[in-house]
Amino acid sequence: MESESIEFKCYRDVKALHNAKDLGEEISAIANVNGGSIVIGVRDSSDVTHGNWPDQLVGIQPVDEIETQERLQGKLQPKIPIRVQNVAFGGTTYVLIRVPHRSDTLVSTTSGKTCIREGRSSRPMSPGEIENAVKSLTSYDWSAEPTNADVNTDINHDAQSEALNDFCERRDISHSLTSGDFLEAIGATKNGQLTKGGLLFLGTESAIRDKLGDYEYRFSWKTLSGQLVINDVWAGCLWDTIKRAKGHFADCNSEKAYSYEDREFKVPLLDPIAFHEAYLNALVHRDYSSEGMVSVTFAGKRITITSPGIFFGGVTADNIAMHEPRHRNKSLARMLMTYHLVDRAGMGVLRMGLRSLMYGRAFPEFREDSESVEVVMEGEYLRPAVAVLAIDNEEHYGIPELLILNSVFEDGVVSVNELIRRLTRLVDDPWDHVQNAVDAIQGVELCGTRDGIFVRVRSGWLKFFKCPTLFRVSSTSKKHVDLFTFLKKHGSVSSADIHPILGSAHQSYTSRFLAEAKYTKRIGNGPSSRWSLT
Repeated sequence: MESESIEFKCYRDVKALHNAKDLGEEISAIANVNGGSIVIGVRDSSDVTHGNWPDQLVGIQPVDEIETQERLQGKLQPKIPIRVQNVAFGGTTYVLIRVPHRSDTLVSTTSGKTCIREGRSSRPMSPGEIENAVKSLTSYDWSAEPTNADVNTDINHDAQSEALNDFCERRDISHSLTSGDFLEAIGATKNGQLTKGGLLFLGTESAIRDKLGDYEYRFSWKTLSGQLVINDVWAGCLWDTIKRAKGHFADCNSEKAYSYEDREFKVPLLDPIAFHEAYLNALVHRDYSSEGMVSVTFAGKRITITSPGIFFGGVTADNIAMHEPRHRNKSLARMLMTYHLVDRAGMGVLRMGLRSLMYGRAFPEFREDSESVEVVMEGEYLRPAVAVLAIDNEEHYGIPELLILNSVFEDGVVSVNELIRRLTRLVDDPWDHVQNAVDAIQGVELCGTRDGIFVRVRSGWLKFFKCPTLFRVSSTSKKHVDLFTFLKKHGSVSSADIHPILGSAHQSYTSRFLAEAKYTKRIGNGPSSRWSLT
């Protein structure tokens, strides 16, 4: 039963427990992974003879819980809030040690060992593992560390002048700020000393290379015919880098005019807002202690932005749209927020999704590959019907509405379960969002069959959405929708609870309706049976 979070130990007596060196290492290892428990009083299986497993349960005499807790904390650096408890089981006493997980610091032993848990075993971390673990701590901020850079000679004065003027205009500051006051105000310096983030934001190319590292940036544009139109690699401060990348983006972007259902409109080949969000995310979240460059590759009908470093702070490719903001480089992020380059609310990913879906393009794809994070966005591809409705309702349509429009285009129908599955990673309460979105979109409606619940295009909108036929349902369509909604709200109910929802005259009709519906299941038999969604 030992695992990454459970460890069994056996000591002769309380004195042996207090003097055990390995116990501090076990606590360190468990705290540095996900936390867990250590049970004292269980022999290792290798100490059991002839398969007599009950012999493992030897127990230990009761301990003074407070004293033992203090002694164990004395083996740790820092002293974390472990809990010690005497537990009686089967007439024998065991000691349970609960170990919390720390995401803000690594836990070491006072003898200098920083350990990690691997499966059922614990071992000291290697120097490389310690370095990577420190980078993953939520309290670690590379960009806030001080440098020995000179604020007079190591600052790019042209970039600083532009940033200073922009800063004063945003705050309607009429009097001029000194260079030192300005750098301190935006967080580029701390007590007059340039931070790594400050030097990265406004430093000279040579100072950044000498004092931080050789950071490069790349923008390439290859046409469908294979012609390489742009292939620019450069180094320098982030202020200039953002302008340069956006300039290249503008060069390879354009607008196309469309006509649909007697409506004239223009759509960009690539969306500037989506690019801005993706590129600034790459700059502010990259791991500046890792090699590599932030690169933009526009080829065919896709634009890919790559940033060195893996996801940070519990964020993954699956939860990135819903996870609360996590900034690897907090000081740098605050500087970019000063200029509204980075969003304070962490809405960048959702905004990228909105700007893609409104033109009929796929939601941006995030992936972690080869110690880097990539985001891939579609360009050029267009669903005219979606674009027309999205442009007309830009203030009212969110991701659920746009996802439904994209899903029913040409197909005429989409399963509600499929919508919920896709929205689970993007919004809270996806079923509520689906219902509200259907109410907001004039051309679609909820419907149901015994196979499930669907969103379909209404008969008068088939041509608009380029749908060949109307998705057919029976006269019981509304009852299926009502039943699904009721079960979604209440979870598990009796057939008697459902009977009024279906509005039938006889209970036998309700029983037959439930039995034929493929989206419901029955638990138990007889009067006490319950129904829920599959």
